[in-house]
Amino acid sequence: MLVIAHRGASGHAPENTRASFRRALEMGARAIEMDVHQTLDHELVVAHDDDLRRCGRDRRRLKTLHWDEAAGVDVGSWFDKRFAGERLPRLEEVYDLLPPSVELHVELKHGSRVYPGIEERVVDLVHKRGALSRTLISSFDHEALYLVRSLDEKARLGYLLGLTTLRTAVREMKDIAAESLNCSMRQANARLVKAAHDSGLRVLVYTVNTPADRDRLARLGVDGIFCNYPELDLWR
Repeated sequence: MLVIAHRGASGHAPENTRASFRRALEMGARAIEMDVHQTLDHELVVAHDDDLRRCGRDRRRLKTLHWDEAAGVDVGSWFDKRFAGERLPRLEEVYDLLPPSVELHVELKHGSRVYPGIEERVVDLVHKRGALSRTLISSFDHEALYLVRSLDEKARLGYLLGLTTLRTAVREMKDIAAESLNCSMRQANARLVKAAHDSGLRVLVYTVNTPADRDRLARLGVDGIFCNYPELDLWR
């Protein structure tokens, strides 16, 4: 079962930062997940929340900021004073940081209705980095996934289930030729796993941080888990 470092090694370092991604690499992660927003001047920035309140003690929303404003926010101190001064990375900087052997799971937090042109910019960056085969683009915004598919017939897509019914999800995943169904631990059950596997899809589950949950999902036949601790596969 594949262990995907969730926002990097976010149990050990502030999420979605260079420190977190470096720590994941040091711990031998073969796949790393990250979240992507877009600034007012169309820079692709790696962060989970729409605003910077939780990780940067700044109430401003990323879509209202220019990149130089977002880049000035300390997103490390909230986690531990050792990470004071840690800054948000741009997506292109994360590609520069991670070696070609690492698979990237890039979640678009919103599509073009919130961030005009974000799908095109992500696809363009993936091509410029020659990273199509090692990048899986996912989103709860299924319109964004349809748009990514229209932009590139070879893009690898992950379908985040959210509140969509399983029947609708299976139909839409077939439409866009997704390769994985990504769901929460609460949603993961034998019926879902069977339906996905019968459709030729991998099942990837978030966020799994204990050996007991890992082992339960393994018994269900889940293909991968998103985890804040990349060393979880070594825990007993």
